[in-house]
Amino acid sequence: MTKVVSKLLPTNSPKRLGVINPEFITIHETSLGTELRPKERDFHYYYDILLHSENQIGYHFLVEANYDNDGVIYQFLETSVMTRHSGTLEGNSRSIGIERLVNVETDMDRAIDLQAQLAATLMNMYNIPIENVVPHKYWSGKECPARLLAGMYGWNWEKFIKRVKYHFENHNWIKGIV
Repeated sequence: MTKVVSKLLPTNSPKRLGVINPEFITIHETSLGTELRPKERDFHYYYDILLHSENQIGYHFLVEANYDNDGVIYQFLETSVMTRHSGTLEGNSRSIGIERLVNVETDMDRAIDLQAQLAATLMNMYNIPIENVVPHKYWSGKECPARLLAGMYGWNWEKFIKRVKYHFENHNWIKGIV
C-alpha cells in the first residue's frame, strides 16, 4: 500500500505564493535531461532544497518508488496553494505540480504508475478532465518530464495518460492528500 507522507512547508515559506483553485495537473520529474542521478539525490536532498532555498520554486508532491519499497508520496504543499513549478504564471496559478523522483534506485515502472494514480486521484478530487493532465512542457516548452516525452523505460506520454485513465475509471484513489 502506498503511503502519503505530509511534509508541509512552513506557512512563511517563500514557496507559498497564494491560493489556487486547481484546473490542471502538471507532471514533472527530477534531474536534468534523461540521465539518472546518484542515489544521494533522494527525498532528503530535494526536501532540503525546498526548505532552505530562497527561490520560490516548489511543487506540491514528490513521488518516490524504489526497488525496496512500494512507493511513497510526499506532500509539500496543500493542493490549494500556488507555487512556482510550471515556468509560467498561468500554469502556477492553475495547476498542481507532481514531481517524480529519479535516481539510480528508482523503480521507473512503479514510480510512473504511482504518479499516474496520484494524477487520477487529483482529477477526482477537483473534477479535472484528463485533457488537463499535462507535461511541464505544456506550460514552458521545457522538455519535462524528459523520460516520458522521450519514450524511455517502455513509457511515453500516451501510455502514461492511458494509465491515468485506468486508475480514474477503476477508482484507484490515494488516501491522505490535503
